[in-house]
Amino acid sequence: MLGSHQGNGHVLPLNGIRVLEVSEGVAGPYCGRYLASMGAEVVKIERPPHGDWSREIGPFIEGLPIGDNSALYSYNNQGKKSVLLEWTSSEGFQKLQSMVSEFDVLLEDWDLALRDEIGIPSGKFIDSDPRLIEISVTPFGLSGPYASWKSSPIVQLALGGYLYLTGERGKEPLMLPGRQPDYLTGLNASAAIHIALWERDRSGSGQFLEMSMLETLATLHQFTMEMTTFEGVLRMRNGNQWQRESSFASYGITTLPCSDGYICFGISTEDQWERLCAMIGRTDLIDDPDYDTRIKRADNSEYLDTLVTEWIADRTRQEIFVETSEIWGLPTAPILDMAEVVKDDQFRYREIFYDQDLGDSQVVTFPTYPYIASKMKPNIGLPPSLGEHTEDFLATN
Repeated sequence: MLGSHQGNGHVLPLNGIRVLEVSEGVAGPYCGRYLASMGAEVVKIERPPHGDWSREIGPFIEGLPIGDNSALYSYNNQGKKSVLLEWTSSEGFQKLQSMVSEFDVLLEDWDLALRDEIGIPSGKFIDSDPRLIEISVTPFGLSGPYASWKSSPIVQLALGGYLYLTGERGKEPLMLPGRQPDYLTGLNASAAIHIALWERDRSGSGQFLEMSMLETLATLHQFTMEMTTFEGVLRMRNGNQWQRESSFASYGITTLPCSDGYICFGISTEDQWERLCAMIGRTDLIDDPDYDTRIKRADNSEYLDTLVTEWIADRTRQEIFVETSEIWGLPTAPILDMAEVVKDDQFRYREIFYDQDLGDSQVVTFPTYPYIASKMKPNIGLPPSLGEHTEDFLATN
């Protein structure tokens, strides 16, 4: 076992739950990471010879063996056990089937094309084990015209409506860095499994779950969807500024340069607008008929940006942050890069980041979990080396 399943003297909520993870990359493994942190035994099936493809994705951690040194793999597979099995072969699939019967949850990422190739209908495992909870985590789900497609973060963000909103007005959409669609889907999958486990306690039955990356993104568009469906207004890219169209239009939600970087403003109410005018020495704008409504201010956002930029230009982010927040009560914040985020006083105080020793004196910083509980502490184990637990499981199955 990797680590203890105790948290602050209490048994973690998923203690005794066994999860068989047959997924690679980010979304499924990130879900498994959360389940492991809550006490579940997560056994990860990896195909030889290289295992999960994320083991080959850099950056790489110096001093660790090849295959065990990927920062991406380590990030998403803490606290699991690794079993090497070529499960796509006839013999291997039989072995996988025998293993599934001993687990509560099957976490997999088999898209429709792979299911058709190998012959895995959605009811394959549930039909023989009615208490099993199987969750399929894929880019597009197992039905519809996209179900057989492969994908990547930029494809998801494009089809999910997010690239369209990112960038300067009249210019090309801009990519968001990272794998947010995968991580958001992993979080949703974790929540779905918890709910299915509660339902199994109530009804005695497991079920088959589908989690789609594209649907995860599409259901997060509350503001943009309301504009379209309630007002018939299509939201556009607006660069550093807020919305210019519809009844949601306003000025004051913007990002601007100062002496040592950028700072953001979140001015969204009339009283905040009036305090902003007073702060920059332009109280005349409060009663000016050209700026007396949100729509008018949105129409003049570029000019107003110029006025605020002149006021902040010679100040540092911290100076602006203190003065605007503590003196004027305005919602502002410095825009931090990742090196600054991990050193930020708020995160350090709440111990959101921690250093984990991965062996050979290689210490790497990872996040913990975005919640603090009074009676449980997530179990953060080490990521497994490739095939580390193969003999433990295949020798007895």
